[in-house]
Amino acid sequence: MAIENCWNQIGVEGDRSCERLESVQHCGNCSTYLAGGRSLLDREIPFDYLQEWTQTLAQPLESQLSRSQSDLLEISQVRQTLSAMIFRLGSERFALPVCLLQEVIRPIPIHTLPHRSNDLFLGLVNCRGEILPCVSLSQFLQVEMPIDPTYSRLNLKRMMVVGQHRPLWVFPVDEVYCVHRFDPSELRDPPVVIAKASQAYTAGMIDWTNGKVNYLEIDSLLDTLDRRLL
Repeated sequence: MAIENCWNQIGVEGDRSCERLESVQHCGNCSTYLAGGRSLLDREIPFDYLQEWTQTLAQPLESQLSRSQSDLLEISQVRQTLSAMIFRLGSERFALPVCLLQEVIRPIPIHTLPHRSNDLFLGLVNCRGEILPCVSLSQFLQVEMPIDPTYSRLNLKRMMVVGQHRPLWVFPVDEVYCVHRFDPSELRDPPVVIAKASQAYTAGMIDWTNGKVNYLEIDSLLDTLDRRLL
């Protein structure tokens, strides 16, 4: 059964030309996307899959245990992969370790501080009753912020609450994509053409959806913010 995957063609993972995006904001809120997910759950089990498990269960117990040990080895190898949240600043894509991401929220008011707030330190935000410093990551990394009409008509902006210990930091970003798993061996050295501060805080480059993503050295970045702003 063929599944319509318009989200990969004209949706958030494609060229974003879908006329529904302006009203639903994200493909995850669209009925077509929900119907596609439901059809995956309702589809018939493939014959080859049934046959494989029938043969497995028909084997002696010793053979099944041997297979279980092999599966555990594969699971162990999967656990060695890294998980990163991919997001966008301007037209550039970045990623940071999921273990340091506390939550992603919709934009909330930023309260400026007299004689303290500037282009880098935007002010303070009240996140679930906790007062947190809010910093412009695009300003810190010196990322150019071109105006793209494709993005400007969509309300994709989010705030990321980042950190492992107090204080936590809030970073406004232009879009949050998804969690991406990759093997550490996939990290590539950043090219020398990466501009300005981005290079100093880039641990490496990873491939994602036919493009490059800057995988941030987030610990160094947070340490620098602690020294400069606190």
